[in-house]
Amino acid sequence: MDCGKSMKVDNKLITALIECWRPETHTFHLPIGEVTVTLEDMQAIWGLRADGHVFTGRDYHVGYPDWPSKCQALLGWLPDTGARIHALILLGGLILPDTTGCKVPYMWLNALVDPDEVQNISWGSAALSYLYHYLCGASIDQRKELGGPMVLLQLWAWKRMPTLRSLFIGALVHEPYTPCGARWKGTTHIGNAPRFSFEHYRDQISLIKPGQFLWTPYANCMLTDYCRDVTGCSHCDTYLICWAYVEAHEAGRVRRQFNQYQEISQSVDRMLKEADHLKKNNRRGKKGTNWEEMRQFFIGK
Repeated sequence: MDCGKSMKVDNKLITALIECWRPETHTFHLPIGEVTVTLEDMQAIWGLRADGHVFTGRDYHVGYPDWPSKCQALLGWLPDTGARIHALILLGGLILPDTTGCKVPYMWLNALVDPDEVQNISWGSAALSYLYHYLCGASIDQRKELGGPMVLLQLWAWKRMPTLRSLFIGALVHEPYTPCGARWKGTTHIGNAPRFSFEHYRDQISLIKPGQFLWTPYANCMLTDYCRDVTGCSHCDTYLICWAYVEAHEAGRVRRQFNQYQEISQSVDRMLKEADHLKKNNRRGKKGTNWEEMRQFFIGK
């Protein structure tokens, strides 16, 4: 991934966004209407593919006597382990971080046995599922610790709502044929850029006008092929899966983000109710589960 570097997260900005998040619809409710992070954003900002195989599988080790043996075999000093190590670093540090800090679940190795298949996984849907999951948890429980790709959410906010950026950040220029997130790649001063208060962000969001939200920010961007939605996945109402997590991606609620006329939703949040994301969407008490089998109903949708 061209922009696979982490950066300091503006916690006050993230907190202000969480305040606008509605878990019932997986959207931010703003004065201008509903908006959200979609699969299109995952591809355009980070270059994560929206189509491909779902990122899920077994919680327990397969073909090895124990987890240490599996780690030694798959992550040891062997010629073909580079892809796995790179994938795990990106997963734990940037794409799918959880609340543990610097730990990466062992179980994810089960999906990385074949390095050639790593590139065929739908990392965009996995990361977006993680983002939705943690946003819902934070908006309901007001947790102090927050997991999920909040760096991606920050880049999304900067891209779509320029009033939330400082002048320093806004002066950077996107390099053609790179993911939009690369606009801020290599900038060593972002962590020291002036931060606004939570009250400032809350006011900016509450006063935002239609012309201040960029509905189609990628229309004039020169993006590389893997950053474009060639299959139309970003327009689909589908399920996002990341191991045990299942979240609904209802693009029909935010048609203006695809330069389409917005109709009143008639689904009555059917997909969210089917996923039951606020109750059963976790791994607690389910050690050793084969999540690929457990989530087959949603994988087939």
